[in-house]
This record gives sequence, C-alpha cells and structure tokens, in this order.
Amino acid sequence: MSDRLLTLHARLRKMGVDALLFTTSEVVPSTNLRYLTGFTGSDAAILITARERRFFTDGRYKTQAREQATEFIVETVRDKIGALTRTLRTLGIARLGVESARISYEQVIRLKNGVPGLEVVPLKRSFLEGFRARKSVEEKATMCEAARIASQACREVLDKGLIGRREVEVAGDLESHFRMLGADGASFETIVASGFRSALPHGAASEKLVAEKELVVVDYGCRLHGYCSDETVTCCTGKPSSDQKKIHLAVYDAHMRALSAVREGVNVREVDRVARSVIENAGYGKFFLHGLGHGVGLEVHEPPYLSPRGRGVLTEGMVFTIEPGIYVEGVGGVRLESLVYLGSAGAEVLCDMPKDLIVLG
Repeated sequence: MSDRLLTLHARLRKMGVDALLFTTSEVVPSTNLRYLTGFTGSDAAILITARERRFFTDGRYKTQAREQATEFIVETVRDKIGALTRTLRTLGIARLGVESARISYEQVIRLKNGVPGLEVVPLKRSFLEGFRARKSVEEKATMCEAARIASQACREVLDKGLIGRREVEVAGDLESHFRMLGADGASFETIVASGFRSALPHGAASEKLVAEKELVVVDYGCRLHGYCSDETVTCCTGKPSSDQKKIHLAVYDAHMRALSAVREGVNVREVDRVARSVIENAGYGKFFLHGLGHGVGLEVHEPPYLSPRGRGVLTEGMVFTIEPGIYVEGVGGVRLESLVYLGSAGAEVLCDMPKDLIVLG
C-alpha cells in the first residue's frame, strides 16, 4: 500500500473521524482524489476508513477506475451519494471528514438525510495540500521533464523573434509547442505582455503587436501526467534603455539572492524578505506587487507560499517558484521566475531558460 494511504489510515483516529470522503466532478474537481488514487476521470468519490478504501464511479469509468485506482475496491454505481449513504450506514460511520472546498452543500445535506445522526466534519483546505507539498522521486522526475519541455518550447518560439507578432500569436505558438514536445498542454493561461502591458503582473496575451525596444514578459508552463511547470523570462526587443537594464538588474539580483537563501528549515517569509529587500534597496520596493513564489505540483498554485504573509518553513522535497518582479507603469515590467526543487544541498533549478535579459533583434 502507498505511503500516502497508510498515512491517512493512521491519522483517522487522531483526527477524530471514522472515515474520510473525497469527491470529484466536472464542476468541482478534486486534485486530492487524483493524488490519492491516480484516477484521472471527472466523476468519482472515495471513502477511506481505518481498514477499507472504496471507490465509487459510474459506468463510463468502470474500466479506467480499475486500472488506475488499484488500491481501492471499485464500485460502479448510478448514484454516488445514494451508494455512499448505504455504505456509511452499513459500516456504522458516525463522524465523516469531508473536503469542505470540494463538496457541495447539496451533497452534504443528502448525506446527512441518508444517514441519521451523521456528523460531517469539514477538513481544512491545507489538510492534503500540505501533505502533497513534499514530492516523491517520481513526482520530481515528472516535473523536471515538464519544466524541460516548457523551456525548450520557449527557446524555440523566441528564436523566431517577437517584433511584429501579436501577443496571442506568441502564446498560441508556445502552447502548440508544448504538445508537439510531448506535454499534455498548458498548465495555465500563457502570459505574453509587451511594452506598457509588461507592467501588468497578470497581463494575459492580447491582440497587441510586439514593437521594437519593448520589454516583453513571457510567463508559461506545461502539464505532464497531471504535474505542472511554471517559468517566466523577460525579453527586450532591441537594445535596452538604461531604465530597462536597471529594472532587470534589480530583479535579477533579487532572484539570485533568494535562490541562495533557500534551504531546509528556513521560514518562507524570510526568503521573501531577502528578495524584497534587494528590490527595496534598488528603489523599486513599491513596484514589487506580489509574493515571491508558490508551490507547484498537481496544481500550479499550492503550498508553500513564499510571501510576507506566508506560513511555515521550507522542507526537503518541496517544489516551488522564485519569481520576483518589478512593474513600473509607463516604463514596463520585469519578472524572472524559476521552478525550484529543495534538495539536500539547497535549491535545484528545474527549468532551463536564462534569467539574463534576453535581447532579441
């Protein structure tokens, strides 16, 4: 049995519940259900007790569930909630832990109506997100390959040049390259923001044409076997101005200092502080508009969160971003983002693109 499931079985008594319920649907998908079972379909529920692991889905996924959720007893049903209530009654479940962020109010009411006296205990969102933060050897390998594919795609697209191309065209080209290179697709909406739009931290690609002597922020990532990558580079279309070089240098220094600060046991706020102080000392403190980074895995944003309000410490096995940025209205913006794995010797950068200012003719 996987360590993930063994840990859950062992924690039931400490949590004061008789069973845990995870549900996934097209409307409210559960990354945690996929993490625990390997199931990639869009409609299922799992029930974990101290001794049992049951998987409920409909006829569409009968074969897929048996192939993917090999550590579960698979039951094919027409009505998941109806089947669950019958099982809860049979097993004598009195206290049921549920993913409060993934289950609907309607489903909770049906469960309680179907099982008289049932107490539904909401689990905090951090319950399994924190559990997922430390990546296995296999997870790391998948994320390394996703990062490699994304970096290669970016390199190939930038080699074509940017001047005169629409931002959406560049973004579409990148996403097409992801698939051609073997990825499942993009892990989030690709950002290509040029000129004045580069000062928008989340400037989704527009119809704007990339012009000469502009800063261009390209933020991209692909998904491979469910796992995400995330990387950002900044380009300049032509010889950069002194202001453009100054902004880039401040972000570059912050990025490198933050990488050096990454180590086992360091508080996430401290790593953010290291990068933020570099940018503040360069005179751009008020233009750093977001946290330094975030965890990446089956979701592109998950714990740990490296920010002034982040909680906890970094531990070996975590994968997260380091992405300082400066955004000056009327001048432009620079963001440099690396995907990082925390190993025994410190930060291991998984992506390949340079964080120097990429000058394109």
